[in-house]
Amino acid sequence: MHACICRFFVENNLSLDITPQSLKTQLTWFNSYLESVGCRDYKSTPKQCGAVFEDALFWVGEIGANDYAYTLGSNVPAKTIQRLAVSTLTTFIQAMLHKGAKKMVVQGLPTTGCLTLALYLAPPDDRDAMGCVASSNHQSYAHNAILQSNLDILRRRFPQATIVYADYWNAYKSVLTNAKRYGITQLYRACCGSGDAVLNFDVFTTCGSPAAATSCPDPSQYINWDGVHLTEAMYNAVADKLLNGTFSRPPFRSLLRAARAA
Repeated sequence: MHACICRFFVENNLSLDITPQSLKTQLTWFNSYLESVGCRDYKSTPKQCGAVFEDALFWVGEIGANDYAYTLGSNVPAKTIQRLAVSTLTTFIQAMLHKGAKKMVVQGLPTTGCLTLALYLAPPDDRDAMGCVASSNHQSYAHNAILQSNLDILRRRFPQATIVYADYWNAYKSVLTNAKRYGITQLYRACCGSGDAVLNFDVFTTCGSPAAATSCPDPSQYINWDGVHLTEAMYNAVADKLLNGTFSRPPFRSLLRAARAA
């Protein structure tokens, strides 16, 4: 999933071995579905839109991570990606609210500098106190700060909606810095991969390739699954912090209260 549209990658001479479906494309698909059930917007077709949105929870995942990753090492400034990614995401959320969305969770970016891929690509002197890539973590933190500011504006514009910000960045950091509590012993090494003993990662022979066809014996001890994605154990720990902990603002239970009050 990309925030930037495919044309952006073409215009900047960035080759991808996938078809990058953008957030805008997914919104177009969703709008086609809404039109098929008679929902134009909540103001003009409240009954039809209400049938779709009233009891629905929309969880918008970490949008922008792929855009940063695929432009790494290119001539495209990170600030450009930041501006486009946050703007596209904000426009998407606003469109959903106009349609009638009442309960939304918007997830920020994680500490992208702690991913095995980032550690593999960055020079060893680019590290922060967590042992992660400082520049990447600063980038994702700044991205999240702008996103949260935009969400505050949308909350004022759409007071009838409950918009929760899921703080993926600090939830990830909390698990990483308290890893032993979760039975995690490998903070940066990929469970499935190939390469040196430290990271078990090679960008040319990633998990699933002939040279990296097997995984580690116990993925529950790892944060990273394949260098880019996380293990089930890590996702479970982060999800618990977002749903039951203090890393969602307002707390996730506010959505439950809103649902009961509807």
